[in-house]
Amino acid sequence: MAGAVPVISSPPTIPKPAVRLSDPDPELEPDEDALNEGEENEAKRTPRGRAAQTPRTEIHPTMRHLGEVVRKTRKGLGLTQLQLAQRCGFNSAAIFMVEAGRANMTLKSLMTLSAALELEVGDFFPRVAMNTSAKLMEVADTIGMVKARFTTQLQMLDRIAAELRDEAAQ
Repeated sequence: MAGAVPVISSPPTIPKPAVRLSDPDPELEPDEDALNEGEENEAKRTPRGRAAQTPRTEIHPTMRHLGEVVRKTRKGLGLTQLQLAQRCGFNSAAIFMVEAGRANMTLKSLMTLSAALELEVGDFFPRVAMNTSAKLMEVADTIGMVKARFTTQLQMLDRIAAELRDEAAQ
């Protein structure tokens, strides 16, 4: 065709695959100076990037609990992080991050980990139950706060009604 402008397209971009727990974590580097609590052949990994920037005090309590349960159970079974990772099909960096409370796992990964540790998935989550008197006190406090808000709002409505009456009387 005469006068047609050729269309030049750029090569298609291929999306980068999502990183899974079984993939090596680019934010982790081996720390050659220390071994993980005497476990031979398993270099302790030091987090780099976002994981290292989160102070321990800012880690969510549920994530911290999960890490503690995994570490305690793994040691109770006499497993190293590497051995547990191999049982799960993860890399040892993933187990390190879980135990540090810095890895957010999928349900599928939690199920795999629980099976490898011979636990129920629910065992990874803290069971905090308030006693009955604490619950009753919380409900009573909430009722008191709601009452105070309603009282303030009723006083404002009374004031507005009085102003409207005064304006209507003039």
